[in-house]
Amino acid sequence: MNPSRTIVIAANPKSGSSSGLDTAHALRAQLEMAGFAPELFTDVAIMARRAKELSEMGDLRTVVAAGGDGTASLVLSLIPAHIPVTLFPLGSENLLAKYLEIPRDINAVVRLIALGKTKTIDLFRSNDQLMLLMASVGFDAEVVREVHIQRSSHVSRWRYRWAILSALFQYRWPALQISTRDHHGEWVDQGVGHWMFAFNVPKYAAGISIIEDAVCDDGLIDVGLFRGGGLLQGLRHYWLVARGAHRSSPSWNQWRTTGVRVSHHGDRGAEGSNHASYQLDGDWGGPIPLEIVHAGRSAILCVP
Repeated sequence: MNPSRTIVIAANPKSGSSSGLDTAHALRAQLEMAGFAPELFTDVAIMARRAKELSEMGDLRTVVAAGGDGTASLVLSLIPAHIPVTLFPLGSENLLAKYLEIPRDINAVVRLIALGKTKTIDLFRSNDQLMLLMASVGFDAEVVREVHIQRSSHVSRWRYRWAILSALFQYRWPALQISTRDHHGEWVDQGVGHWMFAFNVPKYAAGISIIEDAVCDDGLIDVGLFRGGGLLQGLRHYWLVARGAHRSSPSWNQWRTTGVRVSHHGDRGAEGSNHASYQLDGDWGGPIPLEIVHAGRSAILCVP
């Protein structure tokens, strides 16, 4: 890591169930006490310009992504690939921070920055967005869409619970056409399914484990697919996951691949509750089709 004492903090004021901006300012103060020169930004465009400027001058130690998983992905998409990123977990789930064992503690993050140890993680391109952790198409993406539509400020767990109830009654489980890409770059038709997951790291929300042996630096993405739609089938899929029995179910298929494509099967799901959408790293991405391939670069993350 660059020995510079200059640090750029990208703070998301809307992360988590309450504002994390005060906590980000507290981190800034603690870094100053430790002898660093932190600069805090809430405008990511200005942050990115400043980070690039400092990096070109050789005077940037790290960029701190102060927020949730979406903040980390956004920061990584805006700054040059060689700049190390430090996570300061302030979101609701903080899956990447949990995977890297980074606590939600100011002093621990200051020590991590001072240590300067890093780890490389694959980055994937999902349509025109960057994917760091995971993506999904199906019921849970519909829940994320509901939260996105209603979001005005901070997101609580109760907001997600209400969105789950709403999606249970409204989502119609449209059929999805799935293709994966082989090691030669050829796309292979994998048939029709109703709920798809793609993992770069083996973490999912609420402590659920779906593909626990996903590898973050192998250049591949782990894809899992449930076949069979509808409310009853969907509840059965969830029950299998909760029991850790889904990987032995005939309704589950799994691939380790260099890319995945998802679209509607035939002309179904054209609009409204019949139209499937996708979520990336816990944020709503938009309606399918979706294509995920390696971004051609990796993320450099500071780790304990």
